[in-house]
Amino acid sequence: MKLHEYLNPLHGWNDSSAVDKVRVYTRQSFLLIVVGVAVAAMLTSLQFDDYLSIAAMAVCAAATFVVVQRTPALGGESTADPRIPLAIMAVGAVVLVAGGTTSNALWAAVLITTAVSTLIPLRWCLATAVAAAGLAAALGSPAVETLVLGLFIAFMSFTVQLSAWLLRIVTELDATRDAAAALSVAEERLRFSRDLHDVVGRALSAIAVKSELAATLARRGDDRAATQMDEVRVLAQESMADARKLVRGYRSVDVASELDGARSLLSAAGISTELVGETSVLSERAAEAAAWVVREGVTNILRHSAATYCRIELTDTGIRLTNDRPGASTGRNDGTGLSGLRERLVAVGGTLDTERTTDEFTLTAALPTEKLRTTP
Repeated sequence: MKLHEYLNPLHGWNDSSAVDKVRVYTRQSFLLIVVGVAVAAMLTSLQFDDYLSIAAMAVCAAATFVVVQRTPALGGESTADPRIPLAIMAVGAVVLVAGGTTSNALWAAVLITTAVSTLIPLRWCLATAVAAAGLAAALGSPAVETLVLGLFIAFMSFTVQLSAWLLRIVTELDATRDAAAALSVAEERLRFSRDLHDVVGRALSAIAVKSELAATLARRGDDRAATQMDEVRVLAQESMADARKLVRGYRSVDVASELDGARSLLSAAGISTELVGETSVLSERAAEAAAWVVREGVTNILRHSAATYCRIELTDTGIRLTNDRPGASTGRNDGTGLSGLRERLVAVGGTLDTERTTDEFTLTAALPTEKLRTTP
C-alpha cells in the first residue's frame, strides 16, 4: 500500500459496500461513546484526586471497548468470547461505583448498558433500569439523581437495541438483494435453457428425420434425396438464426409458421396430420403460447412415439395435440421439454395437461386470453 493511501482516512471507506459502512459507523459510534464517557469520568475524578476511580474507569472502559469489538450485533468484527472482558468490566464498575460519587454510577451505567444491551432482551434492560433506580433510592441517593440513573440506563438500552436492530435490518436487506439478484440470474438461465431446448430440440429432430429420409432415398438412387438435404440445410440455417435471436433475447414464434412446419415435418416422418381450427381466433399472447405448444408437442411426438397419425385442434382458448402409438412411460408425468412448456404457459396465465393411454397420447393446453389480434 502506498503511503498516501495509508494516511488517507477515507481509503477503503469509499470502496466499501453500504452495509459495511453502516456496520463501521455503528461500531465506531459506540466506541466513541465509550471513549467519551471514559474521558469525562476520569476528568471528573481527577478534580477530586480520586485516582482509584480513574484506574477503575480506565479498566472498565477498556473492557467495554473490547466487548463492543466482539459484538457482531454492534458491527464488531471479532468473534472471540466476550465473557472475560465482561467480567473485567463488571469488576471495574463495582470499584468505580464504590468510589462514592453519583457521577461515577452514571458513567458505569452507560458503559455497562452499552456492552450488555445486545446480549439480553430489551424488557430485561428496562427491568434493570428500574432495579438500579430502586437500589440507588434504597441507598439514600437523591430522587433526581435516582431518576436520572434509571433514565440513563433505559435510554442507552433503547439506543443500543435500536442501533443493533437497524444494522440487522440493513444486513438482511442486503442479503435479500443478493438473493434476488442470484434468483434473477437463475431464472434467466432457466429461460435460456428452456428456449434453447425448444429451438435446438425441434431443429435437431427435424434434421434427423429429413437426413434419414434423404439417406434412404439416396440408397435407392432417388433424386429427391438432394431436395431433402436442401431442406436440411435450410433447417440448420433457420435454427442458427433462431439461436442468435435467442441469445439477443427477442426471438418470437408465429403459430401459423409453426403449424406449417409441423405439418411438413410430420409428413416427412410418415405421420398424417389433421388440423382443426383457425389461427385467426387466437389473441396475440394465445397465438405465441400456441406456437410453443405446437413446437414442443411435435418434437415430443417425434422423439417419444411411433405415431402414424396426429390431430391438432385449435380454439380461441386452447389447443390439443393427439397422436397414436405413444412411447412407453418413463415413470414421470412428462419430459423435460413438456415441463419447460408448462412453466412457460403458467407464466402467461395458461395451463398444460397430458393424458396417456396404451393407444393415444393427448397434450392439452389452456391458452391465455386477451383481445383478439388483427389478422391481415
